[in-house]
Amino acid sequence: MLHSIRYKFIIITTVLIIFSANLVFFLAINEHEDLYRQSVKQNLDAMSSNISDSLLRVMSEQVDLFSITTELLGFDRYEHIKFVNVFDADWQLIQSYVHPNYLELESFKPELISIQPKNLPYAVTITNEGLVALKAIGEEQFPIGYLLIVQDFKKPLNESKISLFYSAAPFVVLIIALTIIISFWIYQRLLSPLLALSKFTQKVEKSTNYKLQYQVTGHDEVSQLGNDINALLQTIDSQVQTNHKHTAQLLVQTHSMERLANYDILTGLPNRMFFMDLLKLELASSKSNDQDVAIMFFDVDSFKGVNDTLGHETGDMLLQAVAKKVKSYLRSNDIIARLGGDEFLIMLPNITEQSIVIDIAESIIEGMKEPFTINEWDVPAGISIGIASAKEAEFDINTFISNADIAMYTSKEKGKGAYTIFHHKMLEDNKRKAQVANLISHAIAQNEFELFYQLKMSNTGEAQGLEALIRWQSKELGFVSPSEFIPIAEQAGKIKAITQWVITQVFKDMQMLKQLMGNNVLVSMNLSSHDLKDHNFIHTVKSKLLEHSVDISNIQFEITESSYLENFENANQFFNQVKVMGGSIALDDFGTGYSSLSYLTKIEIDTLKIDRMFVNQYASSAKDTAVLQAILDLGQRLGLKICSEGIETTDQANYLVSNGSDEMQGYYFAKPVCIAQLPHAIERAKILFKELTITSK
Repeated sequence: MLHSIRYKFIIITTVLIIFSANLVFFLAINEHEDLYRQSVKQNLDAMSSNISDSLLRVMSEQVDLFSITTELLGFDRYEHIKFVNVFDADWQLIQSYVHPNYLELESFKPELISIQPKNLPYAVTITNEGLVALKAIGEEQFPIGYLLIVQDFKKPLNESKISLFYSAAPFVVLIIALTIIISFWIYQRLLSPLLALSKFTQKVEKSTNYKLQYQVTGHDEVSQLGNDINALLQTIDSQVQTNHKHTAQLLVQTHSMERLANYDILTGLPNRMFFMDLLKLELASSKSNDQDVAIMFFDVDSFKGVNDTLGHETGDMLLQAVAKKVKSYLRSNDIIARLGGDEFLIMLPNITEQSIVIDIAESIIEGMKEPFTINEWDVPAGISIGIASAKEAEFDINTFISNADIAMYTSKEKGKGAYTIFHHKMLEDNKRKAQVANLISHAIAQNEFELFYQLKMSNTGEAQGLEALIRWQSKELGFVSPSEFIPIAEQAGKIKAITQWVITQVFKDMQMLKQLMGNNVLVSMNLSSHDLKDHNFIHTVKSKLLEHSVDISNIQFEITESSYLENFENANQFFNQVKVMGGSIALDDFGTGYSSLSYLTKIEIDTLKIDRMFVNQYASSAKDTAVLQAILDLGQRLGLKICSEGIETTDQANYLVSNGSDEMQGYYFAKPVCIAQLPHAIERAKILFKELTITSK
């Protein structure tokens, strides 16, 4: 039981209480207490009056906190002062002072809840907190502030009693002194292990080193507590190590998830969702600061052709290279994001002049003219850019992006590899496109479309082929050019319906065409890239051939080089099926694509149609002539029939006949005409060819 710390504390505390209670009881003299109280009150009253006068000088003109603080620091020499507060005339606290001695006491309270200064008289009052002196700063009727001083009363009173006791009973004082010394020694012996343990726990708390262990000595409760703390620290340390591992794994996973959620895996750029969040914040900031933001919407021209001809791996590498190159032309605060596929968005904040955006766009366009070298291929990758302004979109994010999108498609219509700044006229153009798109189905239903045929002349002067060309005379819009409604139909997903209408109409006209030009007439029809994507398209062709009893040997399908390269695999599959059936294929607009000519060794075609650009420019320079001749030679060496289109002059016709072009097509011989005008067109074309032959001879 003697090892119990509680038992030790009880004995010591009981003895001290008995001695202290008896001494206080017998030596407390009421007369001395009254005398002391009166003296202290007088001193405190005088002190508060002096300080309030000093504060009056400081606060007369304006409140000087530094001077007030200097005055209050003078209380440091009065060891029994607890608090001093200075209030303004509205009882708002201006400055407060707490004596350092009072800060060290266990009874220290940051607030004097029991004291209500407004309810105190201008005098010295005894409260539970001690003596409280309240003085008005200035005249009591019109004070400019108030001074509140709280002085400890009990402690000096006890000290006074002890002093009296010492003078009256030296022997008793000696006993008390011995008792205090002995008690202190005992407490030190008893509490030193507990103090050491307390310091140890504080050390662990500050260092957070849970590997530390307390050095246990003895067998009392403190020692047992030390052992328990050591065991607890071991458990905590083990748990901390486990938590650190889990936390590290969680941080890695969180970072990975953030990257996956906010960034594009292929290019490392912000993705659509993250970019939209950033754009919303930037729009809100720019709108509040009356600044402008611009965005660039762009995609990679003919990107699908790269995927189909060179593979998806090359396409991915191209996107990475494009993203890196475009980013190099941007400012440090510009943000580029990949929306998906080959579409990108660039945010350009703080645009003060439109020229800033134009300079960046021109730099990008110019920089993209140089092809990328990927897997030993030189891959051109032009881009079409649409530019829009936040102010013009009234800071509406949907309108903002829509404007840039419209501008980008306008760039594509210009011929790609260009930039376009959005303006409101484009909205009208867009409305026109929407109107045209909406009327296409109506035009098919109301039979507003009509087929025109353009002759193809052989190099012997025979009219042996035709190209079917669609025309549209709309009741609402008047004449609509194919160059307008065909791209719109492709964008609106209605080109398949137009293609089927053309096929049906050609098959209906076939009997009359044979009567005009013979049973071996070859009628060509244009297909779009969307037709090639449709795996059921070949079945549609077969069913219509059967329905109209048409021999496929009289049919030739034309596909542009760019459409072929965008749908490389689908196109080859369709071509093979047509060849098996006995039909023929022509590659239209040859020479306008970007890729290597190696695909010509793999493609199943019969005819190579030379684009009108080469025909029109052949005489411009020796190089242009050499290019045209090279294409003619290439077709002949590959065993392909050569059809030259866009012939408009006698010189062009002469050159092509003389240099191996198998077929010729153009306004020189005949413009596209309706089927009723074909007889006259055939007769006129033959006459022109005879004159051409006479001239060439």
